Amino acid sequence: MKLPQKEYPPKYIHKSNLLSDKSVNLPFQVLQCGYSNERELKCNANYSEFIIFYILDGIAQYTKYKDVQYVHKEHIIISNCNTRLRFSKATPNWRYFYIIFSGTHAKLYYNMIRGKKGVIPVTPLHNISVHFTSLCSYHYTKDLFIQMEACYLLHQIIHELLIVTHEIDEARLLTPVQQTIVNTALKYIDEHYKDDLSVDSICQKVNFSKFYFCKIFKEHTGKTLYQYLTEYRVNKSKEYLTYSKLSIHAIATEVGFKNTLTYSRAFKKLMDMTPSEFREAF
Repeated sequence: MKLPQKEYPPKYIHKSNLLSDKSVNLPFQVLQCGYSNERELKCNANYSEFIIFYILDGIAQYTKYKDVQYVHKEHIIISNCNTRLRFSKATPNWRYFYIIFSGTHAKLYYNMIRGKKGVIPVTPLHNISVHFTSLCSYHYTKDLFIQMEACYLLHQIIHELLIVTHEIDEARLLTPVQQTIVNTALKYIDEHYKDDLSVDSICQKVNFSKFYFCKIFKEHTGKTLYQYLTEYRVNKSKEYLTYSKLSIHAIATEVGFKNTLTYSRAFKKLMDMTPSEFREAF
């Protein structure tokens, strides 16, 4: 299937809206928006505002409070702005859209969408990027019609995100027994990721057939068991790369990879850079 060609703004741009007294009661108000590849975007604390950050290319380092996440392209981060937020590039090349918004319905819909981490996967088949491009193309004035158009487009983006999060929630509906089994596996990985773990050994731990357990694990986490274990080890290794002077070989062994080559390939696939490049960057 050939995916539709995406159209982005012809140049990188940042825009601020000019709100009027008449637009105060709109469900959604676009305050700022942009399309950029700048090294980082900072969002100052404002309890009545929210941000939608859409990663088009590369990997973002997302910092909120003391929590740091690495979020890949074709993912959207949605957050309230009640504390300072920082989005910075973790790969040499990246692009992103962003919208900072408020409105009478903003908090309600934010709480419906955000989930646990506030990170939502999207696909090229979604029309979200089209709406972002339209918002970035507006010449914002205090004209109520322009404000209503922006409100409508932002509502379209939020509606798309509601559909995506609903689909994810539907896929993750598990019986209590299945939930317990998956949680047992997650805890086992957390405690033994340094060991010689395999998909077979994890399935043996939860006493389920490999085929059945791998099926419910993916329904719950959105990832295969092997993918989850590999990403867990890679994410653990980033702590050693950032805060220790251990060699790449020692770090690979410490987080459970059998050899440096396997570790480097997994890291490169997930982070779009080698462990050495990551260490130099951070």
